[in-house]
Amino acid sequence: MTFFRRLPLIVGAIAMFGACSASSGPANNLDVNVSGAAFERIGTPAIASVPFSVVNRGSASEFVARCGVRVMAALDRWNGQSWIQYSGDACIAIYTTAALEVAPGASIAASRSVPDAGRYRLRLGAADVATGGFDWSIVSRDFEVR
Repeated sequence: MTFFRRLPLIVGAIAMFGACSASSGPANNLDVNVSGAAFERIGTPAIASVPFSVVNRGSASEFVARCGVRVMAALDRWNGQSWIQYSGDACIAIYTTAALEVAPGASIAASRSVPDAGRYRLRLGAADVATGGFDWSIVSRDFEVR
């Protein structure tokens, strides 16, 4: 097969993979905003409280993972070369884990505790339907914990 005979196959494959990577779901509509660039650990044991908000910039409701009234957030840590999961988030069975709706234009305030110093980012679970599986690729900008 010559190059010109393969060209339609190549163009079709590129278009197909491009369509798969283009997302119109919650990752494009939700922002995770951390309220500062650095946070101090305080108390015994020393723990930083990192306030954040989730904002829906889209025109339809989006849904985030929750535990009771709390927005669930995984925590990734920078190891000098890449982001690695430092901590997931869990919920004990006495609290609801039904998806929490974030209406268009709405914002939800939350916080996450971080016990160790380092460079981190938050990662949220979100879906564009209440019964959908969560996409955990929505991330905040990075921040320091001292």
